[in-house]
Amino acid sequence: MNQIEFEKNSAPLLEYLEQREIKAVAFDVDNTVLDTGGQFHETLYALGLEISQELPVEIAPYYYEEISRQLENEIYAVYYKNKRKPVLIGKQYEQALENYLNELSLGDITERMRERIMFYQERHYTNPPKVYPSTKEILELILSSGREVVFNSHAQDDWTEMKIQYIASFIDEIDTFPYISVPITENKDTESWLRAYSKVDTKPENTLTVGDNFNADIVPAIEAGCKTVAWINSRGYEFPEGFILPEDVHLFIIENIGELRNLNINSRHSFANTCQ
Repeated sequence: MNQIEFEKNSAPLLEYLEQREIKAVAFDVDNTVLDTGGQFHETLYALGLEISQELPVEIAPYYYEEISRQLENEIYAVYYKNKRKPVLIGKQYEQALENYLNELSLGDITERMRERIMFYQERHYTNPPKVYPSTKEILELILSSGREVVFNSHAQDDWTEMKIQYIASFIDEIDTFPYISVPITENKDTESWLRAYSKVDTKPENTLTVGDNFNADIVPAIEAGCKTVAWINSRGYEFPEGFILPEDVHLFIIENIGELRNLNINSRHSFANTCQ
C-alpha cells in the first residue's frame, strides 16, 4: 500500500461512513463543492466598474471601485431580504441598481446599463465556478471506498450540467455524475432530495447529505429521512428559530468541504447548549 492509499484508507470519514452504513454522499453544488460565491463577487465587481461609468453624474475614476462595492452591498441586501433565494444575477442586479439610483435621485436604469447587465449575466452563466481546493480529494476519497456520489443543484439545468461535467473533469475515469437540478423558480425541498437519492438507488438513511444552505439543504434532507447531514457554515449563520434536531440524526457543522475528511462520531454537533 503506497502513502496515498494509506492516507485515504485511514481517513476518519471512511470509518464513520462504515459505522453509519452510508452507501452514498449527496452534495449541494454551489458554495459546497464549487466557489460560486467567489465567481458571483467577481462578476458583480467587474459589472459595477462599468455601471459606475454610466451614472448621469461626473465621477472621478478613482471612485469607480467604491461605487462598485456599494452596488454589490445593495445586491447582497436584496439577496438576504429574499432569504437567499436564487435569482438570475441580471435580475438581482437590476433590482439593486434601481434601489441605488432611487436613493441617490439619479434617475432610471438606462438601456446602456441593461445592455452591460445582460452581457455580464451571459458571461457568468457560460463559465463554471472554480472548484474548492479540497473538492477533488474528498470526491476521490468517497469514490475510492466504493460509494456513490450524487448532486442536487438549485440552478438552471444547462448551467448545472456544465458544472457537473467540470467537477467530473477533475476525477480520473469519470465523465459525469448523477444529478438533479431544481429550477430557481421553485424551492429546493424534500422531494428534490428524495429524487437525488433515487438517482443512486440509495435510501435516505443510508446517505450523507452535504450542503451550505440550512433551509434548502439540511432541513429538507432531514425531512426526507436522511439521518446524517453536514452543514457547511463558513459564514457563521444562526440556526433557524425553533429548529429541533431529531435524536436519531447526526448533524455536523463544518467550514468547508475539506473538513469532511475528519468526520467522526465525536465531532457531531450537540444542541445541549443551543436548543431547549
